[in-house]
Amino acid sequence: MPRRSPVVTDEYIDPFNWKTVIGAFFVGMVMMPASIYISMFSGGDVGGAATWVTIILFAEVARRAITTLKKQEMYLLYHVAGSMAGGGMFGGLIWNQYLRQSPQAMAFGVAQGMPTWAAPLADSPAILTRALWHPDWYPAIGLMLLGAILWRLNFFGLGYALFRVTADLERLPFPMSSIATEGATALAESPEKTESWRWRCFSLGSMLGLGFGIIYIGIPAVTGLIFTAPIYLFPIPWIDFTTKAENVLPTALLNLSFDLGGLIWGMVVPFWAVIGSFVACLVTGVFGNPILQKLGMFPTWRKGMSILPTQFATSFDFWMSIGIGTALAVATVGFIQLARALRSKASEGKEPGASELDILMGKEGAKMFVGTSGDATGSLTPPKGRGDWPIWFAVLMFLISTAGYVYLCHRLVPRFPVWIMIFFGFIWTPLTSYISARMTGLTGGGVGFPYVKEASFILSGYRGVDIWFAPIPLQDMGWSAAFFKQFALTRTKFSAIIKAELLMLPINTVFSFVFWAFIWHITAIPAYNFPFIDKMWPFTAINSCLFYTATMEGRQWLLEALKFKWIVTGYGGGLVLYAGIVALKWPVFLFYGAIGGLNSPTGGMIFSVIGALLGRYYFVKRYGPADWFHYIPVVGAGFAAGFGLVGMLAIGITMVMGSVVTKPF
Repeated sequence: MPRRSPVVTDEYIDPFNWKTVIGAFFVGMVMMPASIYISMFSGGDVGGAATWVTIILFAEVARRAITTLKKQEMYLLYHVAGSMAGGGMFGGLIWNQYLRQSPQAMAFGVAQGMPTWAAPLADSPAILTRALWHPDWYPAIGLMLLGAILWRLNFFGLGYALFRVTADLERLPFPMSSIATEGATALAESPEKTESWRWRCFSLGSMLGLGFGIIYIGIPAVTGLIFTAPIYLFPIPWIDFTTKAENVLPTALLNLSFDLGGLIWGMVVPFWAVIGSFVACLVTGVFGNPILQKLGMFPTWRKGMSILPTQFATSFDFWMSIGIGTALAVATVGFIQLARALRSKASEGKEPGASELDILMGKEGAKMFVGTSGDATGSLTPPKGRGDWPIWFAVLMFLISTAGYVYLCHRLVPRFPVWIMIFFGFIWTPLTSYISARMTGLTGGGVGFPYVKEASFILSGYRGVDIWFAPIPLQDMGWSAAFFKQFALTRTKFSAIIKAELLMLPINTVFSFVFWAFIWHITAIPAYNFPFIDKMWPFTAINSCLFYTATMEGRQWLLEALKFKWIVTGYGGGLVLYAGIVALKWPVFLFYGAIGGLNSPTGGMIFSVIGALLGRYYFVKRYGPADWFHYIPVVGAGFAAGFGLVGMLAIGITMVMGSVVTKPF
């Protein structure tokens, strides 16, 4: 049964009020620290949970107060919660301090070339005492805040202008925007009808997440504070079978993650995307690698390597080049899809039909959105009362933002060719953003240009590490056209977005600083009590340093890893795979899933494919596809919320114990 579009004919409303302010503080104080802790402990994310918890909590409070939330209020809360639920901007500085001190960066010579405006020197008191408030951090913090302001100017400038052109003038349908607004507005539109099933699903997921969270992270977190080492009932982040199987399957990426969230994720994500990733994982990472190793394709690999070094060695010798080729193939496929949609629109003189939209959504899903241009006017004259600002002002904000980026980069890295910055900021960014916005408006998915920044750094002839840390004016703002479209569909005044962003910037900054500074001060990051990043950050540092060496003197590891013939092979193979899937009339999600699963470890893929199979062949048959695909996202949100609650309790106990022991204040 087709879903009802949330488009209505009532007036535009500015929903910014005290509820938005309370929601922002709630997410900053409660959900942000949980997100920080869980991301470091198990690699999880409570961003989706924070969004659902916030809007459901406020809807329930309003109902008990014998009132309701307007759909505009609900969607603005949805935006605020989703934007602030992560760890905030200071997580990047914590990564920089680790990279500065890491053995990997020392070995590659990257640490010595890192600028002080990225992280203080390794012998600085700011690093030795783990004090994020030390004056040596001021250049990095100031640069980060300035970048956040410039980005918002670009968002309200170029992003808004792209919306006006693609949605108002060209009347593109933006098929996915209706889906994005449905979940948040459903509670506001009919709370008495949605409460029973939605609360049952959310409560069920919450209990599952709470129980699993206690076992998975709660017990290790508490025992780690009491004993010399935490007690793990399940290995975190995984059990590694790579070395045990190397005699039979050398270089096979075999591990198993016990994160139950993968089971839920497999039920939520499109089925064929999960299957495509799993098949690619088996074909390349499990069975393909041993064959390639027998053929001598992995000279860097040595017996006894665990899964992360094995994955790095196989990527360095072969799969990195293949991955670049397939990424270029994905970009080409995006342009093919865009060309098909444009050709259809030009020939029919109207919005693309289901045959074009089903590229990403499937035929049945596409039919729901044909002709749903919403409130597009067919001109640059905006609807009355929407809260628009003039196009010339949007262009001015874009120019100021881009000029600020170019000037800032030139001051930070004066020897890098400034013309490249100007080209990226004033020509490449608006051009590619417009292409991406049109692709999003026509088919629901954007299109990217991979490795443009990396190629420009290498081909420029510049020598130095600092350019990799500079705020390059190279962005794809095409997604922002769909963002504004979603607010237009809910009849939310655009002025509310400006107020919300002005509110979130200081709140996000303060709480992110407080929590990251406190956690880092009481314990090193990474450390054994954060098992996920303790294993992953060294591997990530190696990959990052590999790229950085391309602009350094001496041995350039990246250029050694890149092999043109395998890039071409990956590109051609990706296009052949796409053509084969289209010719066989298989779901195109298979293609995107397969590309994402190349040389991937089994890890959480096992639980994900089990979840996908259970969802498709048991729950869909039991509840029906329409009900099931309404239920499972809410169950998933409840699971993440329960899991996040344990994370909040764990970080609360950690901070209290840290205060008692170290007494930093």
